[in-house]
Amino acid sequence: TSDKYMLDMDWKDNFKILQLSDIHLANKDNQDDQFAFLDIVISDANKNNDLDMIILTGDLFTFADRATAIRLLDFLDSYNVPWTVTFGNHDEQCYFSVDWLTGQLNSRSKGRYLGKNNSHCYFKDIQDDKVFGNANFAINLMENDKVHTQIVIMDSNRYNFGEYTGYDYIKQDQIKWFTDLADATKEMNGGSDYVTSYAFFHIPVPEFDVARSEYEANGNKDTADTKFISGTFPGGEGVSCPDVNSGFFEAARSHGLKGMFVGHDHVNDWALEYKGVILSYGVTSTDRIYYDHSMLGGTTITIKNDNSVEIDRIFHTYSEVE
Repeated sequence: TSDKYMLDMDWKDNFKILQLSDIHLANKDNQDDQFAFLDIVISDANKNNDLDMIILTGDLFTFADRATAIRLLDFLDSYNVPWTVTFGNHDEQCYFSVDWLTGQLNSRSKGRYLGKNNSHCYFKDIQDDKVFGNANFAINLMENDKVHTQIVIMDSNRYNFGEYTGYDYIKQDQIKWFTDLADATKEMNGGSDYVTSYAFFHIPVPEFDVARSEYEANGNKDTADTKFISGTFPGGEGVSCPDVNSGFFEAARSHGLKGMFVGHDHVNDWALEYKGVILSYGVTSTDRIYYDHSMLGGTTITIKNDNSVEIDRIFHTYSEVE
């Protein structure tokens, strides 16, 4: 049943999420500088004490050991703000397994729920279920015993070495999982309409590329399907999406999904609306791997009562790190 994949949190109007992405923490880093930079971004997002959630959209680590991983989780817990993560293609390139990391997150989240620790982690991966990936779950933002809005965390997986070599994609069993989840949530709410949901994962779906191409082909002007929301267009790089379109976008769109928030491409920060669904890149949150100096920080996503969304970017530089 879908409800075993659900966690609850209170809804409030202007629900504000900070998306951090592609931190790529490594043992060889000057980690003090990286954490100091992240602190500047988080503190800026929460300067009015109105931050409701922090979501990390993958590539948390590259060549990190367990001590580095635990340092990040402890750091996130220090803010007294609910937080969650999903995984990227680099998170398995570490001195620990993704399963170990999943276990750490599961135990923090369970401990929070049971009142046995001071964690603010919201995470739920059911080991050995039949759903592909290590992070597929939902956070229901509850109002008067009903789901006002649903935040869906998904695993966009790692690499494909099967029919082609490249980035992997959201699988058919995950798509069924999503549509079952949407059906169950609609039923829980006793309504005829799907609950509005927003999905957070790492690797963009091919529709990001379709929307970008269509908008660009029209002279960077809105078309019937594609509308510009914000950010730097066309960005500093192309869309690194999988070669396979597994159909997730269309399935999710027909089941209440209104936005997809991803990372992966470090020098893209644009958001377009395509067929009524927001397709938004998060700002890369450290100077690891590759980056643009002027495009580092985080992204705030504010969900209004009517489920309209405001996307803002927070930019900082490492010159601010003392």
